[in-house]
Amino acid sequence: MSLDGKRIVVTGGARGIGAEAAAEMRSRGATVVTLDIGDGADLRCDVSDAGQVDAVFGEIAASGAIDGLLNNAALLVARKPFDEISLDEWDRMFDVNVKGTFLCARAAVRHMGAGGAIVNIASETAFSGSHHFAHYVASKGAVVSLTRALANELGDRGIRVNCVAPGFTPTPGAAVLGSYDPSRTPLGRVMEPNDLLGTFCYLLSDDSAFVSGQTILVNGGRFPH
Repeated sequence: MSLDGKRIVVTGGARGIGAEAAAEMRSRGATVVTLDIGDGADLRCDVSDAGQVDAVFGEIAASGAIDGLLNNAALLVARKPFDEISLDEWDRMFDVNVKGTFLCARAAVRHMGAGGAIVNIASETAFSGSHHFAHYVASKGAVVSLTRALANELGDRGIRVNCVAPGFTPTPGAAVLGSYDPSRTPLGRVMEPNDLLGTFCYLLSDDSAFVSGQTILVNGGRFPH
C-alpha cells in the first residue's frame, strides 16, 4: 500500500511500535510527524493535555493538511489486582489511553479533509479480558467503542476511523509484563512490532477507502474475533 503524498501524525512515536510504524510509513512515501512526551520524537506532546495537543496539531497543520493519524500513545503498567488500583492510577490510565485518543482525534480532524483516516490502537485484552489488569483492559475497551462512535460521526465528512487491537508485543514499554509463552499463539511465535505495520498502512491508505468503524485483531490467531 502506497502512502505517497500523505501527511501522517504518529503519537507515542519515540520508540517501540510508534517508531517502527513511522519508519515504515516514511518508506512508503508518507511525510510523518512523531509526537511523544519525552525525547526521540519530532515534537514533544503530552496527549492527555488538551492545550499541548491543540498547539502541536496547529503547528503541524501550518505546513499543510493532516491526512492520517495513528493514535499509538498509551500507558502500560505492571499488573495489579483491581481492588489495589488507586484512583490516581485509574484516572491516569484513562487520561492517556482514552482522553489522549479523543483529544488527538479531535485536533487532527480540525485539519483533515475528506479521505482522511484515523487509526486507534486498542488491545486484544479489550475482548479477552486479562488477569490483574482491569484499568488497562477497561481503557482499551473504551478505545474500541470510541472508534465506532467517531466512525459514525465523521463518515459524512469522508473521514474513516478504525482500530487495531494487538496481542502481546515485546516493546520497551511492555517489559513490565515479563515474558510471553509463544505456545499460546496458533502461529507459534511471539508477535513483533513489524507484524502490525502492514495493517496500519492499509488502514491509513486509500486501499481501505470504504473501511470504517472496524477493529482488527492482530495476534497470530490467539483470540479470534
